[in-house]
Amino acid sequence: MKTTFLSVTYRLTPILAQAGGTSLISGVSSALGIVMLIGFIFGTICVVGGGFAIRRGDTDSGKLSIIGGLIIAGAPVIVKALFVAFGIGSSTADVGTFQ
Repeated sequence: MKTTFLSVTYRLTPILAQAGGTSLISGVSSALGIVMLIGFIFGTICVVGGGFAIRRGDTDSGKLSIIGGLIIAGAPVIVKALFVAFGIGSSTADVGTFQ
């Protein structure tokens, strides 16, 4: 029994992130901006939740929640300040300037 394989070549358009006219760097920058926004919202919710915990009388949990929320919400600014302090402030995938 003889088996033959038919090889057909199709012209496929690339479906990669960098094929749509935008560069990979701008795509990564947009993704980092979205992650920063989600982190800021989550950190703000943690701070508000910590305030409600202190109001209920659970001061230890409330203080930890407020400190954690401030760190989460301020993480992009903290990291950017560290990058500038160590001389690598002009990174390849930049999410913007902090003023």
